[in-house]
Amino acid sequence: MQTVTASSWHLHKASLLAPSMTETLPSEFEVVVMGTGLVESMVAAASARMGHTTLHVDTAKYYGGDWAAFTWEGLQEWRKVDEGVEKEEKDQEINVELEEGEELVAFGENKTIVNVKENWYCDKIVDKEVADSADKDVSSNDGLEQPPVAEQDNNMKTNETLETSIQAVIKDAKPEWNRETLLSQSRKFNLDLTPRLLFARGPMVELLISSNISRYTEFKSVTRVLTLLEGKLEQVPSSRSDVFNTKHISVVEKRVLMKFLTQCLQEEEGEQDTSKTFGDYLKSHKLTPNLTHFVVHSIAMTPLDCPQSTGLQATRKFLSSLGRFGPTPFLWSMYGTGELPQAFCRLCAVFGGIYYLGRSLEGVVVKDGKARAVVTEGKRISCQYLVMPGSKVPTNLILEKKEVTASRAMFLTKESLLPTEKEQITFLSLPQEGDRPVRVVEVGPGTAACPKGLHVMHATVEGEMELEDVMKEEGIIKDEELVYSLTFTQVGNKGGEKTKLENMWEASGPVAELDFDVAIEQAREIYKGMFPGEDFLPRAPDPEEIILGGEECEEKDNVTGDSNEEIAPEKENDANNDVVDNNVKDNQPTKVTDNDGDI
Repeated sequence: MQTVTASSWHLHKASLLAPSMTETLPSEFEVVVMGTGLVESMVAAASARMGHTTLHVDTAKYYGGDWAAFTWEGLQEWRKVDEGVEKEEKDQEINVELEEGEELVAFGENKTIVNVKENWYCDKIVDKEVADSADKDVSSNDGLEQPPVAEQDNNMKTNETLETSIQAVIKDAKPEWNRETLLSQSRKFNLDLTPRLLFARGPMVELLISSNISRYTEFKSVTRVLTLLEGKLEQVPSSRSDVFNTKHISVVEKRVLMKFLTQCLQEEEGEQDTSKTFGDYLKSHKLTPNLTHFVVHSIAMTPLDCPQSTGLQATRKFLSSLGRFGPTPFLWSMYGTGELPQAFCRLCAVFGGIYYLGRSLEGVVVKDGKARAVVTEGKRISCQYLVMPGSKVPTNLILEKKEVTASRAMFLTKESLLPTEKEQITFLSLPQEGDRPVRVVEVGPGTAACPKGLHVMHATVEGEMELEDVMKEEGIIKDEELVYSLTFTQVGNKGGEKTKLENMWEASGPVAELDFDVAIEQAREIYKGMFPGEDFLPRAPDPEEIILGGEECEEKDNVTGDSNEEIAPEKENDANNDVVDNNVKDNQPTKVTDNDGDI
């Protein structure tokens, strides 16, 4: 269902070589993680990295859960399953031996994605009139007297020239998109259920670098940040040169803005007035309504009535990320956000984690307020710690329920929302009433999100909203440019990671955020609850840094200090040494590290 990337191939290799592993699967693990969502995958990777025996199991045959990225065919299959077209038989009798005092509690079936709707804008059947007329012309010529040989040769040359011209026109012509053509190019799609951007100095980038998981991922820099100003889409000035080149800010405003941005970076935390709102702070720096729009809706992306500290922190996050890996503060993951859970899963597998996908999960064995084991494929797997997604937590074991929702929309379009000569990766924040901005990300073929001739536009907003109607009312999408749309609502729980069982944690689903702050913090808290005092995802060595067997013996005489050291010393993380390489400048897929600017 997903594109075969290096990460997905290595993860599926074990199941390809050993299709039936239930009998050989160990009956006891320190940690059992259910679900391959982002939070679950980070916890599994951290556990295996520190040497804890880890089983990662999922009922789905793909990685990512609600964070997955699908091919076109995979998306259609996911939609059908979500609608209940394909239902698993769950009335099977579970035969598992229970000890005295143990109870088997069935896993929950809590819906995390609801209100799924799709609209097709390319339902018309491909016009066959031209082909039919051509057939008639051929048949009408049957039985006619054939011209002389010389004329036939000339006609053949003319026909060859005409055919060559037609082929050239066809090659340059835009494809006619319909259900058949979309399905035929299924593997060229990578469509995210939960698209996310990464701040260049945000927590996810820093975690990928510090853990060395960045070697499994590739990114592209977002090339432009847009805003809706007086009904028109305009580019947000994201650098000093942008500020002075833009025509939407007066000369006086440019000076005020540069002074304000410089002040934001220089002001210390202790110097802030806690009684002021961010709006008050902007007024004290004499920002005009025009400048306030740019700062509030496209830079800080916080409401005016939020605390001053919150607004300044968001502004600094934006500014500090500028220029690290590209012209804007943001990065987009090649092949979609769904690659990130796979990258963490791959690290888990490298350090001995066992993957068990597409298997049934019957329930959890409970005794004395603890999870003792899980039952999968009828087999009992004992564990010391258990992590599961919110969708699987039994209702009677949920400790606190604080439901949160996020509305999502995905559009396939034939034109970019703001066409240019070069392909762009675009971020747009659309202000709405109630301080709930709609965050829009548009990607194209250069990110492996779709075939040439199409663009994928993602829209996300906190709470429930008819995003397709909003996007049309704002003029962001037009019916004549649309090919397909899919809207749905994601349901999560912000009640916390703990459950009623002492050694079981809940990994709630995605919430409406731009980066991965909430997901990373939740993974850290779960791991801290299991193994307090242990490092969360310390740096993993590169293959060439590991000394094995005879190599270790040969080098003992040349190594001073601890002769048992197997891993080379870690490189220092010096953010000041960041350098943008040629691939980043050309916005080619690139890897980034702390030393050479590669992710």
